[in-house]
Amino acid sequence: MSKKEQKTWPLIRPVLKKYIGPEKGLVMMGILSGVVAAAAAGFGLPFMLQHVFPVVFGESPAPEWLQQWMREYVAPEHLENAVLWGAAMLIPFIMFVRGMATYFNSYLLTWAGMNILTRLRTELFARLQWLSFSFHDRRTRGDLMTSVIQFTQNLQQQMVFVLNDLVIQPLTLVAAVAYLVYAAMTSDESAMLLGNLIISAACVPLVRLVGKRMLKQMRKALSGMNVITATVEESFAAQREVRAFNLEKQREEMLQKHIRGFNGALIRVAAWQQALSPAVECVCAVALAYSLYRGCGSGLTLEQFTAIATAFYFCYDPVKRLGSVANQVQMMGLVIENLNSILNAKDETPEPVEPVALPAKIDGRVDFENVTFGYSSAKTVLKNINVSVPAGQIVALVGPSGSGKTTFINLICRFYDAQKGSVKIDGVDVRKLAREDRTRVIGLVSQFSALFRDTIRENIRVGRAGASNAEVEAAGRQACVDEFVQSHPDGYERVLAEGGTGISGGQKQRVSIARAFLKNAPILILDEATSALDMKSEAVIQKSLDKLAEGHTTFIIAHRFSTIRMAQRILVFEEGRIVADGSHDELYNSCVLYKSLYDEQVKQAQEGKETPTC
Repeated sequence: MSKKEQKTWPLIRPVLKKYIGPEKGLVMMGILSGVVAAAAAGFGLPFMLQHVFPVVFGESPAPEWLQQWMREYVAPEHLENAVLWGAAMLIPFIMFVRGMATYFNSYLLTWAGMNILTRLRTELFARLQWLSFSFHDRRTRGDLMTSVIQFTQNLQQQMVFVLNDLVIQPLTLVAAVAYLVYAAMTSDESAMLLGNLIISAACVPLVRLVGKRMLKQMRKALSGMNVITATVEESFAAQREVRAFNLEKQREEMLQKHIRGFNGALIRVAAWQQALSPAVECVCAVALAYSLYRGCGSGLTLEQFTAIATAFYFCYDPVKRLGSVANQVQMMGLVIENLNSILNAKDETPEPVEPVALPAKIDGRVDFENVTFGYSSAKTVLKNINVSVPAGQIVALVGPSGSGKTTFINLICRFYDAQKGSVKIDGVDVRKLAREDRTRVIGLVSQFSALFRDTIRENIRVGRAGASNAEVEAAGRQACVDEFVQSHPDGYERVLAEGGTGISGGQKQRVSIARAFLKNAPILILDEATSALDMKSEAVIQKSLDKLAEGHTTFIIAHRFSTIRMAQRILVFEEGRIVADGSHDELYNSCVLYKSLYDEQVKQAQEGKETPTC
């Protein structure tokens, strides 16, 4: 076994044990069927060629024990015909047994494989749902989609292939070798012939050579598949930009380039894979031809040679197939490496071992104590943040893009963990809170509303699972969803397409805001919550937001100063620090950065005939 194989098996073994274990009933029945098929093929057919066919064609008599048994049930004048008929019926019987056993072997192992695929995909998807945002930042969505869909499919197919051939082919080989040993023990000529067939052992280095070449190209193919999926996903996600900047041809050429690279690797895999079969056949044919030459000179009969040649065929075919199994095992190792990078990835925001339980009703105080954070070690985004937000206070976060406002919000939600210091809710570090408790007390309305392929009612109910229809509709009225829902015949039962296609951006945002109304969490985060609304819609919904924020600890991120007029307190961010903290009037007179940002807004508003209110 090569060093690569020694490394691959420990990688594969726990995966096979984990996913095949629950399907051991189907797998064992499939394997048993394979055993029957292997015995019928490897021993049954050669035995018929040497011992049954000569009886059928009258070249040799039936065994004495068979003739004595048949004399008890068949008249002497019909004995010869009965022997002929019985011998002939063995042919369809053996082929029927082999065919049915092969069918059930394939069917049962495929059934088990599909169950394995379901569990594997579900576990992989669930793991991705729980892994931290840091992990998702490092991996492209196309890469992850390939892992969940394509690589799991590859692994399922490889498992079925390996399970099937790892049982059937060795057993076929054993059955064929058993017949060859039987032939050698009953005939000196056959023993000589078998000695000459040892030359076929030259197949082994061929199999290993092909396996190494295939593995190298398969690595390139798997990497190429990731790139193709990422390119397609990226283009679909940026359709507006692609069309606005006339990038269709460029993206098409880029995809063609990646596909050509992927296809080239696959073609080379196929070339080496297909080379294995004729190479093994040529080696075995040379061995068989030499044996035929030696056998004829030693008095070997046609029946003996035909039977041994058939058994030999059932020897070298498993050897060839086992070579493919070895190659598939190596490919499984590549796929499992990729899947393990997800399944065994470190969760950078793990659940606490002994979580601190929050009471059913909390105040909603938020404290940052000496918090420092960076998305990478090269750049710090927040630097030594110390701020306390009392329960029920409405706080606006302002500052230039990239100054750390959204990161500040991310740490409250524990999308990331602070590298230094702590973020606390009602005095409890968010790292000590169970995810269910933490999400229960935080309501988030982000800039980009994510709607799901479902009804508007169920999209609002995301805010609080189990809410009644009346509660959902009440939240919809508060967020002004009623204005566009009631104009459609299906109302709240209207089914949205992927990403909420079918309603406008502002309408999507209203559905997202309705979720916050329904959730009614003590801590509310509005991250550009009205950015997708026109001025008229914003004015209407702002009254609802004012009402929603009452009694809640509220954080508002907005570039339009008109949307933060309800803030009781403003935090000004610059290059990862809070450089000012106070009311609008205090900051306008004391903070140069805030004054410049506000004045610029006023200028833009006047040019657009819009008057900001703050």
